[in-house]
Amino acid sequence: MKVLKFMIKEVPVITYWDANRIINAIMRNNDLKYTNIYGFTIEVYRDELKIGSETLNAEQALKFLEKYIDRERDETCKSLICVENGELKKTTISDGGFYKLCQVHEEWVPTLMINGIVMHTLLKDPLEYSKMKVLYVKRGIRVLDTCACLGYTAYMCLERGARYVLSVEVDENVIYLAMINPISRRIFSRTSIDLVNDSILDVICELRDSSFDYVLHDPPRLMSDTGDLYSKDLYKEFYRVLKKGGILFHYTGATGSKYRGLDIMKGVTKRLRDVGFDVLKIIEGFGVYMVKR
Repeated sequence: MKVLKFMIKEVPVITYWDANRIINAIMRNNDLKYTNIYGFTIEVYRDELKIGSETLNAEQALKFLEKYIDRERDETCKSLICVENGELKKTTISDGGFYKLCQVHEEWVPTLMINGIVMHTLLKDPLEYSKMKVLYVKRGIRVLDTCACLGYTAYMCLERGARYVLSVEVDENVIYLAMINPISRRIFSRTSIDLVNDSILDVICELRDSSFDYVLHDPPRLMSDTGDLYSKDLYKEFYRVLKKGGILFHYTGATGSKYRGLDIMKGVTKRLRDVGFDVLKIIEGFGVYMVKR
């Protein structure tokens, strides 16, 4: 198990709403200066656009932003834009799938879409959604976060007083977008979070018995290639690494709650009971909290 360490470069990021403001200022030949939601200063002058530490030609930026706005206008979740080496870029990746770092409302934190599937939610601020998953996290505990995604749940654990979080993410593209996302950068700057780029199916075998107080299991939706993340074998490992009285939260979600005629919540709860867990709390359409006997 190799823990990742990063030298973080703060890449300026702007939203769809920032892009609209910039276009209006350039088109009207108005100077503009403000700080956006992520803390980056945006300055528009006659021939120049400054975003954070990056300086761009205003005319070239306008061409990019107009095409971007035209593509994203009808999208519910709108891609973010980053600026690297003087170039505007959408925060999307087409490599082994299509990844999109995007935002539903300007005041909400970004979410992630992979192949059109939302990894958080489109219905509320993803950071607020993450708070529901750490309901029983207490001060001073150790947490295993099995599917890190953008790191929001791990960060919320620290906000609630967790002493340490081991966060596991198998997908390098997700980690790359997390490094761009200004909100996710928090997880790379905290010494109390370790991030491992690997599958929890492999990492779990290296962890000591009774070494965690809380397990957060937020797997991708159940499909033919993700079944092992819903298996009794993995649940046995969760039981092993948890201390007596430790808590497991298993996210199931509402969308796709049935797979091939199976009730996912019912199946997950039964298998967790079979390996020794007791039900602590069930939130229909969201997930189940279990406790180790």
